[in-house]
Amino acid sequence: MDVKAIILVGGGAEASQRLGGIPIAFLDVLGEPVLQRVLNRLEHFGVSAAAVVADVSLAKAPVARGSIRPGLRWFETEGPQYWRVVESVFNDFAQSGSEIVLVLRLGSYAELEYEELVQFHLDKQCRITSVSARDGTSLESFVISASRRNDAAYLFRHELREMRMACDEYIHAGYVNPLRNAGDLRLLALDSFAGMTSITPCGVEVKPGIWVGENAQIHRKARILAPSFIGSNAKVRASALLTRGSVIEHHADIDCGTVIENSTVLPMTTVGAGLDVMHSVLGFQRIWNLKREVEVEIEDEKLVGELQSAPRRVLENAARLAIYLPKILSHAALGRSTQPQPEVTEAVRRPAAALKSTEAVGEEPLTPASDFISARRYGNE
Repeated sequence: MDVKAIILVGGGAEASQRLGGIPIAFLDVLGEPVLQRVLNRLEHFGVSAAAVVADVSLAKAPVARGSIRPGLRWFETEGPQYWRVVESVFNDFAQSGSEIVLVLRLGSYAELEYEELVQFHLDKQCRITSVSARDGTSLESFVISASRRNDAAYLFRHELREMRMACDEYIHAGYVNPLRNAGDLRLLALDSFAGMTSITPCGVEVKPGIWVGENAQIHRKARILAPSFIGSNAKVRASALLTRGSVIEHHADIDCGTVIENSTVLPMTTVGAGLDVMHSVLGFQRIWNLKREVEVEIEDEKLVGELQSAPRRVLENAARLAIYLPKILSHAALGRSTQPQPEVTEAVRRPAAALKSTEAVGEEPLTPASDFISARRYGNE
């Protein structure tokens, strides 16, 4: 049996299902985006093809990892056109010979047993089967017979809220996370640590309960308590501390002496030196504190910033060069002398003025800062 899937992102979903303007479905959980986790599960079930219809550009989708599964059909649209595109994709699948089309909205993250769901649909001889959680909440997931185009069109034109004919409802008894806000994203990671989901960290378990992604850098003076996850190309610098349940996603940078306590640092996020981050989610120059249920925007990038992409750095450096080069040329043409600059070696070895001590520090992979947090003491309890 040929089964295909349409995954919906956006299309009228509430703004609370986004962080920093990015759908939560595009963000990493233990090293891989929620969207990719769903695609992996569909592939394991045997879905022959999948398409994503999103109201966000594909350029923003790889915030988490850099790429979504190759060959995936991706449609970017918004407004009234959104549901027309969904209907068009469904018709394309039907014409290509598909017998069953799964329509899943992210939305919530639900670990559906697709084989059991499709069998339920066939046994009940339904045109459309809707999926609900045990508490009766709709998961906005549907199994549609590809031959029932009118029923599918009616469902899409009513934005999944109403069906043309009454149908049997499949009750999902497994794991469900609504992914409405930062707290739900954080809970998904903690539930995965606890083995309550099928999600596993994308990395090597270097010690019991501590997973490290590819090319991650952890200073030998940093301290990490299990369970914790450090994503690919992330950096944890000297005297940093990650307490139990902490998640550092890919390309995040934790500076010297900072404590990450039971928190998640989103991809491409830089966290400044000497900070205490507790029960929060950090990213997009924002902090979502989960205990106080508040979101705070951070303007100072020295506290919470974003790692710039390579093209952006190239453009900014080119702009600086375009401003600076004419000045140098004009000085040379007018015969003006510039102030003598110290030798490079001397400048590098010279201690920073902000340091209280000028004693030489031994060469290490990252500059140690043990004195930075000498007042802190954390036990193993």
